[in-house]
Amino acid sequence: METLTIEAVEKTMVDTIQEIADDLGIDMNVEINSRPGSAGISSHILVSVMAKLESILDVKIPDNCYIFHDKITLQQLSVREATQKLLKVIKRKK
Repeated sequence: METLTIEAVEKTMVDTIQEIADDLGIDMNVEINSRPGSAGISSHILVSVMAKLESILDVKIPDNCYIFHDKITLQQLSVREATQKLLKVIKRKK
């Protein structure tokens, strides 16, 4: 993926989470306002979503960053919020 627009990353994240939810038999319709961590997808699974996103988007997410949770508010983030966080912390692979 050449240009990382918020729309493109959101679509990739929605598609990736939906695919994993379907594979796990979790009945959810993933949208940009969905909070996957509050909808039955565990943090262990979401870490694997992050790894898939790194591969698909050709980026590196810092090891100490979990994009689906806010450390200050202690809230699970929506896909849109996680995308915004992702775009702030990623580094493009060379």
